[in-house]
Amino acid sequence: MRIHRDYGRRLSLALLAPWLLSPLLQAAPAEIAGEAAGGEAAPAARYQAWIEAMKSSPRGPFRRVRWFCQDGEILPPEPFACRDHGGGFQHGEWTEQTLVLRERGYFIANILAGIDPATFLDADHAMDAYGQLIIEKYLVNVDDGWILRRARTVRGAIQAEDENAGGRELLLAMVQRPEWIGPRFLALRAGLRLLPHGSDSTTVQQVREQAVVLAERDPGFSGLRAKIHGAPDGGDATRVRDYAAGRAASERAPYLALADAIDELYRAEPLAGELESLAAKYTAAPWLQERLRIAAAGLGPDSPADTRLTASASLLADLRTHLERVHSPWVRLELLDLGVDLEREFFRAAADLGPRVEEATRRQQLHWLAQAGNAAYGTGLLNTRLQAALQEAIAAGHDSGRSLTMSLEEYRDLLRYLARAPGWGNQALRMQFQGSVVTLTGIEPRAAQFLPDQLRGSPLLFYSRVLDSLARDGNRLAGVRHRLFGREIGVGFNALNPGLAQGILHTSPDLDDLGNLDPDGIYLLPETVADLPPVAGILTGGEGNPLSHIQLLARNLGIPNVTVDETLQRELVRYEGNRVVLAVSDSGLVELSLWDEQWSEVFASNRGVTSVRIEPDLDKLDLEVRRFLPLAELRAEDSGRVVGPKAAKLGELRALFPQQVSRGLAIPFGLFYQEVLARPYPGGGGSIFAWMQANYARLAQLPAGSATRAEATERFRAELYDLVVTSEMSPAFRDMLRQAYTRAFGEDSPGVFVRSDTNVEDLPGFTGAGLNLTLPNVVGFDNLLRSIHRVWASPFSARAFAWRQAHMSQPEHVYTSILLLESVASDKSGVMVTQDIDSGRHDVISVAVNEGLGGAVDGQAAESLRVSLQTGAVKVLATATAPWRRVPDPRGGILQLPASGSDTVLQPHEIDTLVEFARVLPQRFPAITDEQGHPAPADVEFGFEGGELRLFQLRPFLESRQAQGIAYLQGMEARLADIDAVTVALDEVPVAAP
Repeated sequence: MRIHRDYGRRLSLALLAPWLLSPLLQAAPAEIAGEAAGGEAAPAARYQAWIEAMKSSPRGPFRRVRWFCQDGEILPPEPFACRDHGGGFQHGEWTEQTLVLRERGYFIANILAGIDPATFLDADHAMDAYGQLIIEKYLVNVDDGWILRRARTVRGAIQAEDENAGGRELLLAMVQRPEWIGPRFLALRAGLRLLPHGSDSTTVQQVREQAVVLAERDPGFSGLRAKIHGAPDGGDATRVRDYAAGRAASERAPYLALADAIDELYRAEPLAGELESLAAKYTAAPWLQERLRIAAAGLGPDSPADTRLTASASLLADLRTHLERVHSPWVRLELLDLGVDLEREFFRAAADLGPRVEEATRRQQLHWLAQAGNAAYGTGLLNTRLQAALQEAIAAGHDSGRSLTMSLEEYRDLLRYLARAPGWGNQALRMQFQGSVVTLTGIEPRAAQFLPDQLRGSPLLFYSRVLDSLARDGNRLAGVRHRLFGREIGVGFNALNPGLAQGILHTSPDLDDLGNLDPDGIYLLPETVADLPPVAGILTGGEGNPLSHIQLLARNLGIPNVTVDETLQRELVRYEGNRVVLAVSDSGLVELSLWDEQWSEVFASNRGVTSVRIEPDLDKLDLEVRRFLPLAELRAEDSGRVVGPKAAKLGELRALFPQQVSRGLAIPFGLFYQEVLARPYPGGGGSIFAWMQANYARLAQLPAGSATRAEATERFRAELYDLVVTSEMSPAFRDMLRQAYTRAFGEDSPGVFVRSDTNVEDLPGFTGAGLNLTLPNVVGFDNLLRSIHRVWASPFSARAFAWRQAHMSQPEHVYTSILLLESVASDKSGVMVTQDIDSGRHDVISVAVNEGLGGAVDGQAAESLRVSLQTGAVKVLATATAPWRRVPDPRGGILQLPASGSDTVLQPHEIDTLVEFARVLPQRFPAITDEQGHPAPADVEFGFEGGELRLFQLRPFLESRQAQGIAYLQGMEARLADIDAVTVALDEVPVAAP
């Protein structure tokens, strides 16, 4: 068989771009070929069935073994078959099912033999292809070969020597590229551990993966697997051998192999000799020789564990920091492989120190946290900025130049900050691999365990163990007792919003079907979800973005919201489907308990607590204004009168800060009423508005909370939405809009953001953040006309209706205005709140920002900062880990491009600009108040374009005073000690738990 030469060469890479598949698909069975040619996507169940069949198939994902020659020839597996064809490689040839899966974006059955690294790394889908390649290697390790389970024994299907050579060529190409030793360093190190390239020393991950395989085959081994994963030490080898002794002789081999691997991992083979040898070799780099010899002095055969921990962590960090100074790719790879050995040495030292954690002084434990932070940085889990922030915080806490005592408040503030580091590591992994995890989980559910396993097998495992000791100490001193299903825990919860809720616990919701989430549910989510419908309580696996729309809405409505450390999530899964209570106090105490009768009295006592009520000012409302309003004519006082708060407050901002607000045009409430609500109802009996009033009155007569009322309400809502979205604009409206649009924006017709702007949002007691539709960068007048109906209808979508209607006293009076705001190609954008959202301090601003458009508001993993208004000092809470940035497409809509991966989004001069704006805003803008008329902080959506500030929205930042005032939550607060009266001695051992 002869095919195009370049195509044959790329086929041999087994890293094929999807558009190259069509020649082979011509030979596929009709069912598969038709599907791949553009028919309906096969159900996930079908793809999963293919994967399961590959696991048991003698050839796995291959149909036969072939030689793939450099000139494009594909030949039978005969000796030296490609000798006369420029050489080549022998390996398996994909089945038709494998080809279809790869065409669908599932990059499975990867073979590294003969790889062209440049072609692979320069492909548009390179990030995803590499991520799936790494995850596949992980699946092969933890699932007994995965789809290669039986194919591994097929002679010639996979050639170890060729795979090693290919893996090495790929890694050598990667280490020469700035992005791979910079923002993608963590992904590169995953390749060092998982890709074959001639470095075969046992790693922590390999031991963990072998334990997983044995536990899958033998449930009785699960206890030992948990021990090896959670609290590993060198004695695990003996424990495994003892377990194996109880098995039949024919079954012992894999257990003994695991024991041998554990022995190798913990074997006392100091790295000092290897480091000295390398130092002698690198004569052209005296700086490197010095660092290697310093580390060698601390890694000798008699070095104590504390010294080995410090030496291995410090050199790991140094190698990453100075890798760019090494010009040879071979030396870079050699040093990175040394880093894997150093990580193993750190793991050994940490295992030796583990039993001593509870006996060490607070100061010693802080030192160990610093070293674990160094190691986490050296392995890519922390970036340079976060590493510096972590070390600065620890140094301020235990530096020998300061007093050896701290106030309890300082101590707990320090520990709360240090508790962010595991979340930083998790977000770093998500940035590199989450998209690939999601893809492969669609055909192999076990892929979902890749990220947790990488985190648990990292230096952050020891970090978390030490942090837990200190956090328990700080919490005991302060009287803090987080409670998780009857037991007290020191760390693992981070409260975002206070509140008290009961509901059914759901730990694996279908995020592709958010509409079916139960409003009575308490949901564990893997990340902040922008389109979340109303639920009783929220638990998020990641740090989340505290200034996203959904977080602001939850805070406003008193919905308890807590981030949960990955170490606790497995425990939550055991309570799936149970009714639970989630209680979160104002200062961050968390309780998660099973429901029992004692809670009935607690919730009964809080029935009198007033919930949020949405009460628009109907006396102020003016539906007679029926002309298009330029933004320059609007002021804050027009909010709720002729337009919503977005347009009114932006009009005020434009008058005060004309250079920061772009051009805009508003479609007032009156035109919405005229063009939609005043139209005749198609079924007769008056206008659509009259039909609405009659239906609301009828629904109010049905039993509250009944299925009958819920079904009737949904039928009514769906019909109302359809009536609005399908209504026809009058010719007069179209003509007026065209003229007003040209006057506002000129003849060039720029792209505009079409933003819903209702009379029932940003009220003194209700924010409504993110509930309604914004269509970004709409280009062209015809597209604008089509977008208006969608935006008019968005307050009546299922999600917006569900969040809002339960809080409305007069639900028929929802009116939609629209703001047409000229598109701004922001380099970065985000949200600023003019107070510290954690402490409530008004001399600090809270900022969340990402690259591109719409940063932070949609729940992206954002750069999160606290900035002092007095000094301009910046405290970094998180760096941006969203893998994508959004930019306007000149043709309309939004393009999604890779983020830069930079440690820093906001530059110093941009932070100074925000600080200055926050200072002058209260002096110049009309008073911003809450539902009681008290001053409220401002929540400002902003962007920077070429370093210049742009303003997009201003609303009050509202918190639920009702949630903060619930008696049970106040009782939780009463258990706290008087922290002002407590001093913490750093050179003392923490007090043991009572």
